[in-house]
Amino acid sequence: MRALAELFAINPLAQSVGLLAFGLGVLTFAQRNDQRLRVFLTVFCAVIGAHFFLLGAPAGAYAAWLSGVRSYVSMHTRHVAVMGFFLVLIWVTAVPSITKPVQWLAVIGATLGTWALYREQGIRMRAIILAATACWLTHNIAVGSIGGALIESCFLLVNAHTMLRLWRQQAL
Repeated sequence: MRALAELFAINPLAQSVGLLAFGLGVLTFAQRNDQRLRVFLTVFCAVIGAHFFLLGAPAGAYAAWLSGVRSYVSMHTRHVAVMGFFLVLIWVTAVPSITKPVQWLAVIGATLGTWALYREQGIRMRAIILAATACWLTHNIAVGSIGGALIESCFLLVNAHTMLRLWRQQAL
């Protein structure tokens, strides 16, 4: 608990924005309507990107912001060329801003998430998203993101539970 208080004391504005993002992330996955989910996801990515930027993790910020735009665009198309555009954009904008090796995990997480949303489905899509979530969770812990670590932990648990339910359903 003391470590969390110290992280918050170091950069209270950044951590406050991160906790706001956590709240938005919870609301995002509470949406039953796919269009509303994508809109909330877009807003969540904008806020968590601002949080990473305030924490001094620009690669995570760029990857999050582009993930938000990608989520919004995926409402309208899942064309492979659009996926390729977002993959190139993620790498061209985020990679040059990497200042620490752990920031590669944000780029890898965004890359995996993009591939999964545009090219996969079912358990395979969720498995790739689970790997992306593990990358983001590790990144968020390493950069000291309280809200980011909380939301990715929730995503990890909910996605793993959903995968288990789908696997059991297929096994019947």
